[in-house]
Amino acid sequence: MIWETESSTIVMLTNLFEKGKKKCQKYWPEFGSQRDFKQIRIACTQEEVVGCFVKRNFTINLPEDTRDVTQFHYTTWPDHSVPITTTGLHRLKQAVLEHHRKSGEDKPIVVHCSAGAGRTGCFIAFDSLTMEMRERSSINVFETVINLRKQRMDMVQTQSQYMFLHKLMAEVHVLGNTDVPMMHLESKIKELERCVVNVALSRRHLCRLHQITPGINNGSSYYNASFIEGYGQNERVLIAAKGPTAASIENFWYAIMANQVHTIVSLRSREEESMDPWFPFMNQPTRQKYDATLSILDEKEIGNGITKRSLVISQSKHAKFDISFYQLTSWMPDTVPNNANDVLELIKKAQESRNELKGRILVYCNDGAGRTGAFLCILNLIERAKLEGRVDVLREVKDMRDMRVGMLHSELLYRFVYYCMAEYISTFDVYANFTG
Repeated sequence: MIWETESSTIVMLTNLFEKGKKKCQKYWPEFGSQRDFKQIRIACTQEEVVGCFVKRNFTINLPEDTRDVTQFHYTTWPDHSVPITTTGLHRLKQAVLEHHRKSGEDKPIVVHCSAGAGRTGCFIAFDSLTMEMRERSSINVFETVINLRKQRMDMVQTQSQYMFLHKLMAEVHVLGNTDVPMMHLESKIKELERCVVNVALSRRHLCRLHQITPGINNGSSYYNASFIEGYGQNERVLIAAKGPTAASIENFWYAIMANQVHTIVSLRSREEESMDPWFPFMNQPTRQKYDATLSILDEKEIGNGITKRSLVISQSKHAKFDISFYQLTSWMPDTVPNNANDVLELIKKAQESRNELKGRILVYCNDGAGRTGAFLCILNLIERAKLEGRVDVLREVKDMRDMRVGMLHSELLYRFVYYCMAEYISTFDVYANFTG
């Protein structure tokens, strides 16, 4: 089919396996190898992870000719449902259309999921509605879906997918294009400083968009926390949490054990942490709650206002496991640190800890939203900047709010995210490869 239609672009919206069920046969070889399908030989010549999609280049050989095909494989869209955030799909569509434009070919783009209806219909409708929005002053989501269903049954399969289309289009209209190359971030900040922004109105626009807050399930108890998607990660390795209080320490411990948390980041000051300490100190190295025991092995100041504690937690029904616990003592409530490098260094330490210990990273402050939201935004923005050389603070904040209501809830924190990214770019020569 790809050969007959002369298509050079494939959009894949399903994983090969989802929830233990096979959803799609793998129709390409591993990177650097080739595979024969009767008289057709396919070689995978390139594979690159770009956020939540994988870009692969194939060379297709028939005895009489050779062609190149590029596949864009979106990996975070659950079957019969919708992604938690929208930015990944927005960037996928932009990448697909940019590639198609550069190819200079007026050939069809092949889009597929597992059944070729729900997710496929959403993507095609999203593309069609975006073009309609550019050409007219209004769009009609209902009419677009009806027209697609006249051409193929069950396109846009569920109510959640239909609502998701409205959310996608609302964001395209309200947010516009806020993505900038790293080398232009400083000028972007100056531009924002010159603007007279109605912050309350901007916040109201964002809050009108449907928000999703998946909670942490410990099996037998609830803790005020949410899984957060990391940049380009299928597995939810980040957790945003409200800081433990005297009444919630036991549930906090269970949340750590049940979710395999091996790195913890506290953004509470010394004064805040001393009010509700959930961990032992060196003078009393063991703390016990019912059948769980937490021990401290080491405590040291590692610079930039950061304290590192090495902990071991165990429970009668669970094996012991190690925890690296980092506390940034300079970030007071309703303020931001004077030095952005304190936060940048803490992010570096947390990432190094996860690389060593694996497991999840749990980040908390008093409300699990303000300082925590800013920290996780900066972490994800840095990861994307390293790979793509681009920064989009507004969409990152919006995605955080999709995953946990109220994240990064002040203009001061929003400005601080920009400040940290500018400091990161100026301190580290991370964008040399993107400046040519």
